[in-house]
This record gives sequence, C-alpha cells and structure tokens, in this order.
Amino acid sequence: MADREDEIMEALAATISVVYSILVDVCQLLPVPIGLPTDQHIPATDAIPAIRRVAKLAKDQPMGETQEAQLFTGCIHLLAAMDLYGLCAANWVETRAEGAGANLIYAREALVNLGAWLASQAD
Repeated sequence: MADREDEIMEALAATISVVYSILVDVCQLLPVPIGLPTDQHIPATDAIPAIRRVAKLAKDQPMGETQEAQLFTGCIHLLAAMDLYGLCAANWVETRAEGAGANLIYAREALVNLGAWLASQAD
C-alpha cells in the first residue's frame, strides 16, 4: 500500500476508535444503560457483535423515536464503516475508504446528538 493509502487507513482506524468511544459513552447514558467492551484495544470480533446488539436494543429503550433512530443510525453507520475498512485492508479501493469516512461522519453526528439529548435529560 502506498504511503497515502496507509495514512488514510490509519486515520480511518483512529476515527473508528473515536466513534466507538462515543458509542460507549452514549450507551452509559441511556435510560437502560448498555455496557460495551472497553479495553485498551478491542478486537473487531468483540466490538462488532456488541454494536449489533446495541442496534437491536435501540427500539427497546424508553425514549422517543428520534433518539431511537439516532442510536440505531450511529450503530449501523459505524458497522458499515468497519466493514468497508476491512474490505480496504484486504483490497484497497479509494471509494471504499471514502465510504467508510462518510459512514463515520453520519455515525458520529447521530451519536453526538443523542449524547447531548441524553445529557440534557439527566439535568
């Protein structure tokens, strides 16, 4: 892989980690908190099933439809980004990397907005 591709992959990996951390924080603020793996390095084999579980449980949280959608959206876009990242690692395609980045933007936005709403409800 060329240097530029390596840099993009490193940036994507770092952003996946940041968005996952936001998801962990949001899940702790939910009306019915959900615990996620939080080690220094969480392998995808642990993170992916946990994120899928959160997406599945989103509709069971006692909050509005908008907030349920934000949680679900954050999860599915994070999962899509992780899938595209894995495909890029196996076979670099620039549009896959761009897709991963776009999914991370949507996931982060949904989770940050949900986190702000949840924090305002705690006051």
